[in-house]
Amino acid sequence: MWREIYGIKVAVDRMIEIYVNDALVATVVATPSELDDLALGFLYAEGYIDALGDVEEVEVRDNKIIAKVKARRTGVHTTLEECGGALSALRRGIVETSISMEQVRALASEFAKFTMPAVEPTLAMHTAAIVNGEWLVAHDVSRHSSALKLVGKALKRGIRGGIVLTTGRASADIVARAYAVGSPVVISIRGPLYSGVEMACKLGVTLVANARGRGFVVFCDRGRIKI
Repeated sequence: MWREIYGIKVAVDRMIEIYVNDALVATVVATPSELDDLALGFLYAEGYIDALGDVEEVEVRDNKIIAKVKARRTGVHTTLEECGGALSALRRGIVETSISMEQVRALASEFAKFTMPAVEPTLAMHTAAIVNGEWLVAHDVSRHSSALKLVGKALKRGIRGGIVLTTGRASADIVARAYAVGSPVVISIRGPLYSGVEMACKLGVTLVANARGRGFVVFCDRGRIKI
């Protein structure tokens, strides 16, 4: 979503409140579009649901997401920057795979075609994607919310596993979102954050950072990247 100012497309950002079973559980910064995907991604990644069948209703009302789910756990209100993934979500495990160094370079190059500099150069938005036979892509002004929208899209399509890519710095919550959908490898075109490396090593996820051009660096479970 964007607005035109002086002939330039400018990305729209909003503070979005998320309510689960009438309780305010999170406030996130997000582009106010595809909020149903954001809602499903949040519910799944934070352990409020284990499947779509656990969702009774999701309503988007202005800058609020109001979800009704089968009772599982009560949440503590957080901002998205603080989220690292609920324990129940972090027990789902990954779908094992490995890729070559050349495949990392090829995926990073292909991913660039989906990012805003290639699609809409003036829009300051992050992009997250899953590659699992085909590309599934999500955009948002927040790297955190782009990852949640990606989780929601994957959940709706029954996608589990594959390689996750992001334009954002690899923080703990980005790694946890990838793990929530069973991805064993996260590729970021930016540098990592310590929390992201720590989370990747904790969960057994391979974290590839600074994947631009021919170069990249690999943290944690490096054996999945074959020479």
